[in-house]
Amino acid sequence: MSEQPNPKDYYADTAYKPAKRVAWEEANPDRQRISGSRLTWYRRTLDNGTKDEYGYENIAISKNWENEIKRSPGSNHDVFKKTGVFYTYHCIIPPNFSSFSRFLFLVMGVGKGGFYLCLWVTFLISFSFLVMSVFSGAFAENLSNIAGLIVFLSPIAFVLLLAWQLGRFLEKRFPRFFYKMQKTPLWQLNRQNGFFTIYNPKRAWEERLAAPFYEFDAYLESSPDTQGSPTYSLMLFHPETGLSQKLDAQFPPTNMPGELVAAWQFIQRYMDVSQPLPDVPALEIHRHKDPTTAAADQRKGRNPRYWRDMSEADVEKIQEEKYQKNIRLR
Repeated sequence: MSEQPNPKDYYADTAYKPAKRVAWEEANPDRQRISGSRLTWYRRTLDNGTKDEYGYENIAISKNWENEIKRSPGSNHDVFKKTGVFYTYHCIIPPNFSSFSRFLFLVMGVGKGGFYLCLWVTFLISFSFLVMSVFSGAFAENLSNIAGLIVFLSPIAFVLLLAWQLGRFLEKRFPRFFYKMQKTPLWQLNRQNGFFTIYNPKRAWEERLAAPFYEFDAYLESSPDTQGSPTYSLMLFHPETGLSQKLDAQFPPTNMPGELVAAWQFIQRYMDVSQPLPDVPALEIHRHKDPTTAAADQRKGRNPRYWRDMSEADVEKIQEEKYQKNIRLR
């Protein structure tokens, strides 16, 4: 416990606690509103999060980080500073990928999806030809048609497979090249001082707005996707200034609004210094550094390796249970 500071010394006076939001709402009953569904603030936030927050890949990242520290025990392995992306006990700054990285994501996604589509089309059409042959008896002709289809689709499938696998190769062998970040962060949630900061997208680290977290209203904004179905984004809106910020970089748009309600609960729990950090895999390696969380874990006797010692199958089961619970949230 010696490495944890006293909470009174560690957290700023501006750090968020639910009572501050209650007082602010009472003082601002007629505040500005925008279109969209305004979400509820909770006095005692649930320990919740989106399906992605419980993904096993977060445990794999934590284990890799843990192994790196063991290999070089005296150095400061601050990968977060190197990448400009933070997801720690102190703050959350989401990734702001470069245009080149986004292009690689697109190529890799199109390659993978297109390759499987080619296989599926080949199977369906070939199966149809074979069924037709049973009734028509034209086996030779239909086999020739299947061969022609394979000859036609093979080079397309090969190019798509190459794009997908090249992307995977770059992702594994050159992650810094693949996940290249822009120098300009998008926004920051800071647990230690209780501020939500919106940055200027054109000038690195220039703040457009830095205000106490409790001064923001959360909204679900919907827009139609390519099929006309509603897709939802989570947004924080500052009524006093009229500035808003979508949180898509950390909590991607989805057609399941309950997932974003869970994201909003996660954010409130993360920022509330009267409660421990959300118990999600990616934050486990940081829990002992946050005073409130460390004290709570010691009282409960929480296994510090609860997530890291869990099997992938058990993690995926919990993840699916969380998702089924989340999609019912409103």
